[in-house]
Parts: sequence; C-alpha cells; structure tokens
Amino acid sequence: MKFLVLILVLGLRRLDTSWPFWIANPQRHKSWLQQWSNRLGQGQGVWWLSVLLPSLLIYALTCWLGGFWGQLLVLLLGMVLMLWLVGGQSEFRHVDELLVRGRMNDPEGFAALATDEFDVTGTPGDPTYQSALTEKILAREQQLFIAIFWLVVLGFGAAFLVVLNRAWVIRAGDEQANNWQMRLDGWLSWPANRLLVLSMALAGDFTAVMEKMRGHWLRQEHSGESLQQVVNVALEAPPSGDSGSLSAALDHLESLQGLLLRCVAIWLILSALWIIVI
Repeated sequence: MKFLVLILVLGLRRLDTSWPFWIANPQRHKSWLQQWSNRLGQGQGVWWLSVLLPSLLIYALTCWLGGFWGQLLVLLLGMVLMLWLVGGQSEFRHVDELLVRGRMNDPEGFAALATDEFDVTGTPGDPTYQSALTEKILAREQQLFIAIFWLVVLGFGAAFLVVLNRAWVIRAGDEQANNWQMRLDGWLSWPANRLLVLSMALAGDFTAVMEKMRGHWLRQEHSGESLQQVVNVALEAPPSGDSGSLSAALDHLESLQGLLLRCVAIWLILSALWIIVI
C-alpha cells in the first residue's frame, strides 16, 4: 500500500492543477506548529504534542486498519497526508518549466519563475545565480527523497515525524541550534542522504562520486553545498563556471534534472524490492 501511495502521489504532483491552500501553502508545516504554539506556548511540549504524538497516532492507525476497506482508507488518507507533507507541486515540473522558458529565450520569465518557486534572485546565466538555483533545487529534492525513504522503511508515521521535525528545527532557528531535535534531524536525514548519494553514483559517474565521498560516508554532511559538489562530479560533463551564459546554465539544469529523474527511478526500484522482501 505504501508503494501504491508513493506512485500515485508522485504522479499527482506532476499535474498542473490548483491544489487547496492547505496543501499548496509553502508555510503549511510552520502554520501547524504555530497553531500548537498559540495554544501551548513556546516550550518543548509543543514538539511532543504536535510532532511526536501525531506520528505515533498515524502509525497506530495504519497498523490497526486491516481488510479491504481499511486498506482503502489507508490509501486515501495516506495520499492526503503525503501531499500535505511534500506539497502538491512537483519540483521536477517547475524545473521543466524553467527549461522551457530558457529554451524559448525568455530570461525574464525564467527569472520570475525561479524567484516565485525557488526564491532565487539575480541574472540567469550568472555562475553565482546558477549555483544558488542548483542549491535550492537540490534542497527541495533532498527533502522529498528523505520523506520517501522513511515512508518506505517505516511508514506514514515516520514520514510525518521526519518532515515535521525538520520544520520544527527550521522554525526554532539559531537560538535553539544545539537542541536535540536538530541532532535527531541529522540522524534521520543521514541514511536517506547516503542512499541519495549512492543513487547519484549509479545514475552518473560512479567512479568520480566514490572518489569524492572517500572518507565522508560516515559524516553527517547533508547541506545543499555538499550535495551540490556530489552532483557536479556525478555529472559526466560538469558545468563551466566561467561561461556566464544562459545556454550553459540551461545545459547544466537539464543535466541535473536528468540525474535526479534517474535517481527517482532507482529509488522506486529499491522501494519495490524492499516492500516485496519485507
């Protein structure tokens, strides 16, 4: 059932449609946490009631529901939950739209879409702009892959926990940067990030990625910058940073899109094998 939910959600996110605000709102997770904070204050109790408790309830509900009608309810509720967790808009579709506008020689439209969807400003084609856009895209895709990993391994409750805990860490900011929720986020992200790097190696230049990651596999490095370095070596033709042209930026963006789509295919195959074995 988890694999079916995953396939349907990934397909629905590719549709160019208008989703309800509670799914389309980029701040939906922070709003959820803020509503609990308004009732309970700003203490750690908010995390236990708004992040951990719902995760346990979701896990218990999916374990309790059985039979045809119960599994059908899991399918429907699971799709709604996952759409709320990962959003209704696919990052892959946004990148496709960026490529279309760029190939149509519409730098203004390209820049406007990049600002709206990825919060990147500047001049398309500039190496700094290109690097910032790549980092934003990878950060969004990274969160999607992490949610997929925990959905497949431990179910809907685990996916809820990892996504909402990340939202809690971002919302807390630097004032609580050393709390244990941040360490939990690092440990929850680590296996999914390592599997993502391995899938990039399989989908790209395997030897170059293995050489790049030598001595780094056990470290908790999951920032956008470190992942971008892996992408640059995974792509057999790295971008020329001094070209400064929109065409070169589009070539790199297209290569990045192809690499990530191949990673999705690898993850779906591994997910199917995992579910069959378990």
